[in-house]
Amino acid sequence: MNKSAYLCLAFMIAVGGLSFFLQPEAALASIALIAVFSCGYFVFYLVRNNLHHGIIKGLLLSLLVMALAVIPVLGWIVLIGFVIYNISKALDGLKSLMPDVLASVVIYSLLFARLAFDIRDPLAIGGLAVAYLIAAIVYCRSLNGLSTEHALFKMSVMWLSMPFAALTIISIVSALGNLFRTVSSTITRTVISPQMVSAHMRGGVAI
Repeated sequence: MNKSAYLCLAFMIAVGGLSFFLQPEAALASIALIAVFSCGYFVFYLVRNNLHHGIIKGLLLSLLVMALAVIPVLGWIVLIGFVIYNISKALDGLKSLMPDVLASVVIYSLLFARLAFDIRDPLAIGGLAVAYLIAAIVYCRSLNGLSTEHALFKMSVMWLSMPFAALTIISIVSALGNLFRTVSSTITRTVISPQMVSAHMRGGVAI
């Protein structure tokens, strides 16, 4: 492994040390360490590489589409197309995130099994620690060859991948709900409007 992979491994060993060799409640400290590092470095990487501009542009585009959605027919078509596009992008992102999700499930499971199942047997704790170390080494070897900056970013994404995946699924469900409501509203307005005109102009007499 290169320097970047060893640096990531050192961080993972430090996190594991808090969970396996201190009191079980120290696992909460490891959660805090993971959260502070991962969120902080993720934001730092986005800003440093000017990737936050794309996020801001996406938010502004969403606001623009929402404003256009009030325009009959044309606005509805734009909104439906935008929602479908976002769903496809979200599914692509979820697919690319799956390797990180699988790695994080294994690592988190080993890391917090002691606390979750109230394991106090030293041999069992030692076995979990060895399994975690092996998993950490295998994961860090996958970062071999990356620059330090990119390797740390990849590791922060791995730590955050489960919340990211959950948010992505929630956004897809929400987008589908919005699409369904938009289509239903469009159909309802299209069907009801002629009926209302017919009801009020029957026989040329206002009713």
